[in-house]
Amino acid sequence: MKKQMLSAALAVALAAGAVTAPVGNHEITAEAAKKKAPTIKKIHKAVADAYGENFVANYALTAEEANERFGLSSGWYKAVSADIPMISTNIDTLVIVRSKNAKSKKKIKKALKNYQQVQINDTMQYPNNLLKAQASKVYVKGEYVFFIMLGFIDNALEEAGVEEDMIEGYREQNQIAVDAIDSLFA
Repeated sequence: MKKQMLSAALAVALAAGAVTAPVGNHEITAEAAKKKAPTIKKIHKAVADAYGENFVANYALTAEEANERFGLSSGWYKAVSADIPMISTNIDTLVIVRSKNAKSKKKIKKALKNYQQVQINDTMQYPNNLLKAQASKVYVKGEYVFFIMLGFIDNALEEAGVEEDMIEGYREQNQIAVDAIDSLFA
């Protein structure tokens, strides 16, 4: 009887959001746990806004084009957004995929990792694009999987011509997208 009363009291407290549950170094209220993940549209806007005029992945692919280009299956995801530049000399790319479940999230991640390797191993790339491809990032956040290859490095880095520094500069550029994404999940 006491267990039933305690269970009922706990359920009422959780419903009211009065109880917190420790998770790692954070405490999450019942209300915060119900918070929905941001939409693809909201994530896309946040990333594009973070880059401002340097966001040149300005051509949206259809779902079918995204499936073909990135090796995705429409059965794996709830929604997809894939953007590439209109000018083929640039390889900036942003792919946002909202997976259906944990199993499909793994498949999406694998497909985007495979795409990343193709970009890195493509000997037909312009030299700076090859370095940008090496710095590209497959990133997972919640039910989302991202492929990020965005931004421009400082001219001084390019002129210095030190490949490791240029790759690191492109990684820092990709971090702009990661930070924008993370801010929506905070």
